[in-house]
Amino acid sequence: MVKDAAGREHYQAGSSARIVSLVPSLTELLFDLDLVQQLVGRTSSCVEPAGRLDQIDVLGTTNKVDIMKLAELGPSHVLVNKDQTPEALTQEIINLGVEIVLTHCEGPDDVVTLFELIGNIFARDEQAGNMIEALQREITTTKQAAAERDTKRVIFLTWKNPWVTVSQNTFTANVLAMAGMETLGHNPDRRFPDIDIDRALLEQTDLVLFGNEPFQFEDEDVDEFRLSNGIGSRPYLEIVDGRSLAWPGRRTVQGLQELSQLAARL
Repeated sequence: MVKDAAGREHYQAGSSARIVSLVPSLTELLFDLDLVQQLVGRTSSCVEPAGRLDQIDVLGTTNKVDIMKLAELGPSHVLVNKDQTPEALTQEIINLGVEIVLTHCEGPDDVVTLFELIGNIFARDEQAGNMIEALQREITTTKQAAAERDTKRVIFLTWKNPWVTVSQNTFTANVLAMAGMETLGHNPDRRFPDIDIDRALLEQTDLVLFGNEPFQFEDEDVDEFRLSNGIGSRPYLEIVDGRSLAWPGRRTVQGLQELSQLAARL
């Protein structure tokens, strides 16, 4: 038995479990744990792994799901997330009598707990254990490398017009922090606040990262940012894989590796 992020107890399900995932990163995790045969429903945002989801029923969006269609699928478990799934939607599903599994990852260390949770419920302890070992090795390596470097001050951009960043209470900011990068533009009242880019802010910034999720930043956007703000060699500007920094799962290993490699170049 394990407990999810809401403290709900979950016993191990058999091979007959029918799973609906309303969270893109969890949908990908089900594939990584070899649970695709038990996945019966997803949202339109669940697009990874690419090319392998065409036969899985789409139930709506992350925020709005067709409850009747979900009920017709007869799922035994529905995977949701504290930050991404509206509470009202979660309650609607609970009212159907379906077992809800609530997940919540504040940082890389919580991904270990996520692997344990999903692996235990759906009898994939061995696969989850292998993923845990790989992640824990990378966490140790990342922390050691970060301790040997000066902290870098970072603006992490997720959107353009207006510019949007991440507050320090987000998963992305905590991944960056583990790699020795302090995010600027924190707003305690908003997880993804607008940010005003000006000379004063850029002068205290070592690095501006353009995450390619959800906004698809391209080289032209970076060039425009550089020119419009009169930036020379500093701060350093780079496009990064937004999903590797925002999707808890196997991508977290990749995200930590990429940040460590980037920090070593600065």
